[in-house]
Amino acid sequence: MPHLGLHCTWDVYTNDTQKLSYVPYIREVLHKVVDELGLSKVQEAFKQFDPIGVTGFILLEESHISIHTWPEHSYAAIDVFSCKDFDVTLVKNMLADLLHSDTIEIHELKRGNISQSGASNAS
Repeated sequence: MPHLGLHCTWDVYTNDTQKLSYVPYIREVLHKVVDELGLSKVQEAFKQFDPIGVTGFILLEESHISIHTWPEHSYAAIDVFSCKDFDVTLVKNMLADLLHSDTIEIHELKRGNISQSGASNAS
């Protein structure tokens, strides 16, 4: 079905909680994913929590990538929403490598069914 965007989430579990704890490494992870997917960065914001944990967001011309980490639970939530299709498995493999994870759950959602165009089809 034709769609306007792909929205994918990765629930990442890792025993290497140091990787999830601080902004510099998390920023590097998001930038590597964006660069590998060939997406265009517009602006970014990152928040360091005390004592550990990060929220990060990169606004893209194609939409966004974000991450929220809970090192105390060995968990990170990552999502990419893009009007340009991308390789979901490639991102999973990158996250597994960069965050030292062997457990990643993926959820994919195709957004904006363009075959449902027009105000008369809105519900």
